[in-house]
Amino acid sequence: MMSKEGMLQQKVEDAKGLFKDRKVTICTIGLGRIGLPTAAMFAAAGANVIGVDINPEVVVNVNEGKSRFVDEPGLDKVIEEPVRLGKLRATTDFSSAIPKADFIIICVPTPVDHTKTPNYSAVISACSTVGKLIKPGSVVIIESTVGPGTVENLILPILESESGLRAGSEFGLASCPERSDPGNIVMNMKTVPRVIGAINQHCLDIVADLYETLLNIKVYKVNDPKTANAVKLTENLFRDVNIALANEFALVFEKLGIDSLEVIKACATKYNFMPHYPGVGVGGPCLPSNSYYLISEGVKAGHIPSLVRMAREINDRMPEHVVSLTSEALNEVGKTIRGSKIAILGVAYKPEIKDVQLTPMEPVCNGLARLGAVLDIYDPMFPGENVFGYTTRRSVAQAVNGADCIVMGTAHKEFLQLDLKLLAQLTESPAAFVDARNIISPKDALASGFSFRAVGRPSTSGSAQA
Repeated sequence: MMSKEGMLQQKVEDAKGLFKDRKVTICTIGLGRIGLPTAAMFAAAGANVIGVDINPEVVVNVNEGKSRFVDEPGLDKVIEEPVRLGKLRATTDFSSAIPKADFIIICVPTPVDHTKTPNYSAVISACSTVGKLIKPGSVVIIESTVGPGTVENLILPILESESGLRAGSEFGLASCPERSDPGNIVMNMKTVPRVIGAINQHCLDIVADLYETLLNIKVYKVNDPKTANAVKLTENLFRDVNIALANEFALVFEKLGIDSLEVIKACATKYNFMPHYPGVGVGGPCLPSNSYYLISEGVKAGHIPSLVRMAREINDRMPEHVVSLTSEALNEVGKTIRGSKIAILGVAYKPEIKDVQLTPMEPVCNGLARLGAVLDIYDPMFPGENVFGYTTRRSVAQAVNGADCIVMGTAHKEFLQLDLKLLAQLTESPAAFVDARNIISPKDALASGFSFRAVGRPSTSGSAQA
């Protein structure tokens, strides 16, 4: 930055002028699935960006102008030009980046631990380091997902204690939680409005102008950081709760011999119905964990969000249901899980994404293995790689050959056009088919000779549905 004053001491109109002239330095801490695109997009817009990551391999990749996220279309191109022009560089050295930055954007992971408690250790570590190195007048922006109140009650005290500076007057602090969908992150960052809350109005206006001017994106301002983080959780928990409701309907409709997909399609003809679909559960870094951020803060405040907790329990139980469906389908052809070869088609938590974070297919695989199944896994995102301790196959045919049962775990594009009759020829007939993602026609599966089960659809003992 060209001014001797810190960014926070700038008048809003002067700060905006600096942004327009691209006289701003940004440090992004964490170069993962969110941090790397964030750094690249600001650098592509003309800002000077220094990315910091504790993994030397990540740093080397970035400095070579490469993205390790092969499932993020367009990210390589966004990174390549700023690196070539010297606008983007990466380092493992916090001390060479943070003191130079006008804005420090924290994009580190915030998982939940085995007790379903939010693990903020990476955020705490990052903020402690930032506090030690931050220059007066800089602004810290939290893009990591945290519970409402975490910025005010945890992050702010750490920054003040480590820096000796006062938040709001000597350094700025804001939340701008990421709202991106893996596989579409570059496009999302160009189109999805950003929600920003800060500790005072002046800081809010400057951070909003940063995103609006450099990223050319709409900004929605909210009262404070805890409101911004509540927005992030609310939009994700809305999905999680509604998926749980769809799963609850599916479990009932299976017993009643009703096809839940037919019900959903019919419901969707009404103007105020929003379709959500049943399945093996939800995965990834957000939906399975975000509930626990709100639950944790609710417990502290004296109110447990019971519906949110119940929804999470329902979705967490769906892998067990898929194991039960597999047992039913195998029993129908005179076989049991124990000793059967089961081909798993897809373990990624969502289609076309090379990621198995909290994928519901891991407990499915573990459950089947505990019951004595022999598993062969194929996922087009992980050919020949080690997943859950298994070396995956390199093709559908390799996984299905000699199988007693096929379990569809991820709705990858490759699986949408499977030739069921050909698959049936590869199996150890009679064979079963379990569709945990509802992409296979029960009628076609039955016509190909499979015993068939799917989440929320009638068993093969009833009439086949199209």
